[in-house]
Amino acid sequence: MNSDSIPTPASSSHPQCLIIGGGAIGLSLAYELATHGMTVTVLDKGEVGKAASWAGAGLLPPATIGQAVEPQEQLRALSHQLHAEWSVRLREETGIDNEYERCGGYYLARKVGEAAALNTTVSQWLEEGIAVERITSDELHARLPDLAPEMKAKAAYHLPDEAIVRNPRHLQALQKACSLRGVAFVETAEAIDFELSGDRITAVRTPEARISADQYCIAAGAWSQRLTDALLARVGFSHAAKTPDIEPIRGQMLLLDAGVRFLSTPINEGPRYLVPRRDGLVLVGSTVEEAGFDCSTTVEIARELREFACQLVPRLEAAEVRQSWAGLRPASIDGIPYIGAVPGIANAYAAAGHFRSGLHLSPATAVLLGRLIRGVDVDFDLSPFRLDRS
Repeated sequence: MNSDSIPTPASSSHPQCLIIGGGAIGLSLAYELATHGMTVTVLDKGEVGKAASWAGAGLLPPATIGQAVEPQEQLRALSHQLHAEWSVRLREETGIDNEYERCGGYYLARKVGEAAALNTTVSQWLEEGIAVERITSDELHARLPDLAPEMKAKAAYHLPDEAIVRNPRHLQALQKACSLRGVAFVETAEAIDFELSGDRITAVRTPEARISADQYCIAAGAWSQRLTDALLARVGFSHAAKTPDIEPIRGQMLLLDAGVRFLSTPINEGPRYLVPRRDGLVLVGSTVEEAGFDCSTTVEIARELREFACQLVPRLEAAEVRQSWAGLRPASIDGIPYIGAVPGIANAYAAAGHFRSGLHLSPATAVLLGRLIRGVDVDFDLSPFRLDRS
């Protein structure tokens, strides 16, 4: 598909949907809605596509759509399928290659306790119908000859269906595809309050302006709860009511330049991983820190991440440190994202709390929420994701 065949909605100063938040979730939703002919504006307090979605590693864990039973499993499975489809579409429409690659992934544990935790996770994967291959430590070294020779794995598995995507380029492709469809972007403008008439939002206010729309969606990542709290307070919901509970969890990353690509697949150990890029860059992550809304990096963590990478793959000792950064993941209190209508408000929706899976779950979240916003039959059980769940 080329840009000439893309259905572009007519521009409007009063969009059919205003999306607050320009990360993977917000951009994916804008792309989905605009694809179906809706006029959309994306409002972001910073630059579009430059927050937690940009800061991640682009890991796409596998899922099997035919065997997924629980709604959370089905959400992952649908996203896993859509990532492959969207990557082709986005490249054809925008000319931007997001470097989607079904390269498989290795998971290992060097300590007994970590091995037990990994084995439990593998049991869950098998129940979900995910292809998992158990391998010995010797087989792991044979397949990944650059691993430290003295590294002995207590448990090791290969997931052939794991994929990766270069998230900054994916976000660039989404933004360009949205622009081709007439989506408007308002950047460096923070939503600070809502104007209501009865049970409907009539406008969102920023420090400089007010923006009105027919429908509204909060997809502001770790900042989403501030907005849902402010909105729900306007319609009489108390703080004790069942409302979204989202906490920012900082994750620090390190980028190494190995010159050439010699790792063909991600290597995962507990919460940390190595993710190779085609141009020889290697992402090293990540931490799980309760640091509030502090998005700074620390010298100590950068050193720890480099030590982790070099201990696992000694060849990376010669790699140049290119950059370090941090992102704030939006973690819901029960580990389940919020996707659906805002209770008590007739024309408001939210998609937030995806924690470490925002990029991964963004296509399915966009498709399902997009159907809800457009008034189309969703044909999916969204009740576990509702905002007022217990």
